[in-house]
Amino acid sequence: MLDATEDIIGHQTNTKGVWGSGIAKAIKQMYPDAYPFYQLACHEYGDRLLGLCWTTKVNNKRVIANIFGQTTYGRNRNVVYTDYAALKSALESLKLRAKKFGYSVALPYNIGCGLANGDWKVVYGIIEEVFSDYEVTLYRL
Repeated sequence: MLDATEDIIGHQTNTKGVWGSGIAKAIKQMYPDAYPFYQLACHEYGDRLLGLCWTTKVNNKRVIANIFGQTTYGRNRNVVYTDYAALKSALESLKLRAKKFGYSVALPYNIGCGLANGDWKVVYGIIEEVFSDYEVTLYRL
């Protein structure tokens, strides 16, 4: 995923300022300049970020899209941390930005369904709906 050729790498994230595991942790390690901007947004806006997509340009080309599809995080397998309406809203924002600048988009296969416990059938349906008129590439991790 992090070696994707697309301009934008999107990932679902929380509004608490923590990239402690999953693809977020990998992004923090590979693109450390993106993390302080994410933390600042979370500090300033907190849960008001839910449903938004904030982007950060790194390495003069790559864009990291923080898709705020969950407020919190955890390891409880009985809790669905993904907020489907927020995820859809954030993906719509991402698509608008990508179209505006002519950027290609990469998302992780199973976005919002690993540690965030979302239902892939629901999430995939959202992705198909939002990106019905714009190409998105899904990468298996």
